[in-house]
Amino acid sequence: MDTTCARTRKSGEVLGVSGGTHSSHSRPWLGAFVGTFGASVIIQAFTVVQGIIIARLLGPIGRGEYATVILWPSVFAAIGIFGTNIALARAAARAGQYDAVIRTSILLAIITAPIAALLCYFCLPYLLPQSEMHLLGLSRVFVTFILLNHLGVNLVAVDQGAGKFRRFNFTRALLYPVYVAFLIVLWVKGINQVKWAALGLLAANLAVVLVRLSLVLKDMRLWGRLYSPIRAIRESIRFGLVGAAMPLYLQADKAILLWLLGAENLGLYVVALSAGGAIGSITNSAAMVSFTAAAQVERGEGFEKIAKTFRLSALLWLFFGGILAIAMPLLLPLVYGSEFASAVNPARLLIAGWAFAGLANLLDQSMRGQGRPFAGLEGRLAGITVIAMLGMALSQPWGLMGMCMAFILGQLVCMIVLVYCTMRNYSPHARFWNFVPQPLDAMYVLHRIASVFKSLNGFRQFA
Repeated sequence: MDTTCARTRKSGEVLGVSGGTHSSHSRPWLGAFVGTFGASVIIQAFTVVQGIIIARLLGPIGRGEYATVILWPSVFAAIGIFGTNIALARAAARAGQYDAVIRTSILLAIITAPIAALLCYFCLPYLLPQSEMHLLGLSRVFVTFILLNHLGVNLVAVDQGAGKFRRFNFTRALLYPVYVAFLIVLWVKGINQVKWAALGLLAANLAVVLVRLSLVLKDMRLWGRLYSPIRAIRESIRFGLVGAAMPLYLQADKAILLWLLGAENLGLYVVALSAGGAIGSITNSAAMVSFTAAAQVERGEGFEKIAKTFRLSALLWLFFGGILAIAMPLLLPLVYGSEFASAVNPARLLIAGWAFAGLANLLDQSMRGQGRPFAGLEGRLAGITVIAMLGMALSQPWGLMGMCMAFILGQLVCMIVLVYCTMRNYSPHARFWNFVPQPLDAMYVLHRIASVFKSLNGFRQFA
C-alpha cells in the first residue's frame, strides 16, 4: 500500500468520517474497517455460542477445569512468541516483501514455538494448585497448542500488516465455526468430558493452520527469499518485552481465582467474563485497523484519527453496554443455564471493565503501529499491579464480586496510562479533551445506529 498516500490521509478516516467531505483515500480504510468489524461480529457471535455450549456441557466445575487446562499453555504461547508477530506485521506494512515476510514468519514460528512449549511443559507442575493436579496430564497434552498458535498468529499478523484484510479476517474467523461445529457434535453425542472440549480446541487450531498453509502454497513457493530473520528478531525484542506483560495482564485474574477460590468459582467467573464481553467487537475491529493505519504513517502523525475512533468507540460501549446490563438478568440464565445464575451481577459489573479494556487496546494497537510498544507495557504493568493487589485483597471477603471490582479498576488504570502515553507520543497536538466524547460525536453515533435499524426495518418489510 502506498505509504506516501497514507501520510497525507485526513483525520477520521478509520471510520470514514472527517467532519465533512470524504478523502478519496478514506474508502479503502472504510472498507477495511467494515470488513474487519463484520468478521469481529461473527467471531463474537461464535465465541458466545462456544461459551454457551461449553458451559452447558461441562457445568460450573467442568467449565473451571477447562479454563484451568488451557490457562498456562495460552500464557506461554503469548509470551513465547516474543513479539515476532508484531515485528513481522510492521515489516509487511513497510517493506513491501509479502512473500519473503511470509516465509520468515513460518521459520520464526518453528524457532519460538518449541522453546515456549518445553518451558511450559516442565513448569506446569509448579503452576497448578494441588487441588487441580489431576488436570496436569491434559494440560501437558494441550501444550501442543503453542506450536499451532505461533504458526497461525505469525501468518495472520503478516496479512494484517500488509493490509490484506480479506485474508486476515477469513483466517482469524475460521477457528470459531470449526470449534463450534466440534462442540455441537459433542453435545449431540452426549459427551461432556473436559478432555474432549480441550482436544477439540486443538483440532480446530490445527484446521486453521492447515488451511492457511494451503493458501500459502497456492500463492507462492515455500522455498525462496526470506525477509531477514535477524532483523525481525532484533525488532521483536522490544515488542517481546512488552508482550510478556500482556498474557499476564489478561490471565492474572483467572490465576488468582484458581488458587484462592478453586475451579468452580473460576468457571462462574469465566462465564461472567464471556457474557460481559459479548459486545467486544465494538473496539476489537477498530484496534486492528488502527494498527495498520498507524504503521503506515510517520511517528506523530494521524492523532485526530485515533482520538475520533476512541470517542466513537466509547459512546458505542455506553449505548450497547447499557442495553446488555439491563438485559443480563434475563439473558445469562436463559443462555448459559440456571446453574450460572449467580454470575449475573458479576457479568453486569464486568461490562465496564471490558469497555475500559477495549479502549485501552485501541490505543495500545495504535502505539504499536507507531513503533511505541512500551506505551502498552506501562499500561499493562499498572493494570496487572492493581488487579493482583486488589484481587488478592478483595476476592477472599467478597468472592467473585471482589475480583470483578479488581478487574474493572485494573482496566481503568491501564486505559488512563495509555491515554497519557498517546498524548505524549502526539505532543504538542494532543490534549486530554480530545478523548472526551463531544455532542457531535453522540449525534453521529445515534444517527448511524438509527440508520442501521431503519435499514433492518426496511429489509424486513421487503422480505
